Amino acid sequence: MRKIKRYAFVLIGILSFLLGGQHLKAQNYASSLELSSGIVEDGYGINAGYNYYLNRFRYIQGAVFLSFAEDNQQGFSVPYNNFTLNIGYFNNIIEALNRKFTASLGAGPVVGYEIINNGEQELSTGALVNNSSEFIYGGFVGAELDFYLSESFSIIGKANQYYHPSSDLGQFAFFGGVGIRYILF
Repeated sequence: MRKIKRYAFVLIGILSFLLGGQHLKAQNYASSLELSSGIVEDGYGINAGYNYYLNRFRYIQGAVFLSFAEDNQQGFSVPYNNFTLNIGYFNNIIEALNRKFTASLGAGPVVGYEIINNGEQELSTGALVNNSSEFIYGGFVGAELDFYLSESFSIIGKANQYYHPSSDLGQFAFFGGVGIRYILF
């Protein structure tokens, strides 16, 4: 008899979880994927992200940012790459009445890895690089413009300012780019 009660409670718990999840899903406005490319100081960058909308005006963004650039110091060109994970909270500050355009501001933490001279300590000219590849951390602030093409697609403009206090190449890094956003549901 106790086994039957236990199975009944487990079954009721599973059904409650599944049905409760459907209720939460009904409140979700949308989730979206985005891909953008653009410029960074002395190079270019790519940003790929997922947005989870809390409501029509606010969303949480998880993104991977990759930058490919060269730092010119004392006549030497030193290539470097940043690979970071960004988690941010964004809030719409402007929305057109027809919902074809929105502008959002956000901020959040950043963690990643900075690779200097492809991990090599010596340049092709024989000069030595004093800085080494390392983990970086910090934060970012961002602004996004969203121009909706349809219910499923939009063109985005993106500007992020990153702050990496642990970077050997400079504490501030800028990314500005354009891309496309696909609304999942």
